[in-house]
Amino acid sequence: MSDVPERTPPNVEGDFYVEKDTCLACMAPEHEAPELIGYDEKDGCYFRRQPATPEELTHAVEAVWVSCVAALRYAGSDSNVLSSLHAKNCGEQCDVLKGKARSRG
Repeated sequence: MSDVPERTPPNVEGDFYVEKDTCLACMAPEHEAPELIGYDEKDGCYFRRQPATPEELTHAVEAVWVSCVAALRYAGSDSNVLSSLHAKNCGEQCDVLKGKARSRG
């Protein structure tokens, strides 16, 4: 898809990521998932690693939800994750749902 956002450079490979040049340093995502999300003075927040347990997956979803400017995104296709994010009105932050779901607002 050509309209998939560019990732912040420090992000690790994986389904969860932060869109380039969008972090406002609110620190809310880092608070929700400190084991997954790091902060860089130049690039802002980023996923330093992907969730590996159900608890970490919940933290990642919560981090997407609390992102003040919808900077955190999900590029995967896991139906449970997509359902969780859609239920939190974060469908626009899911690459496979972009344009099909109601945005927060």
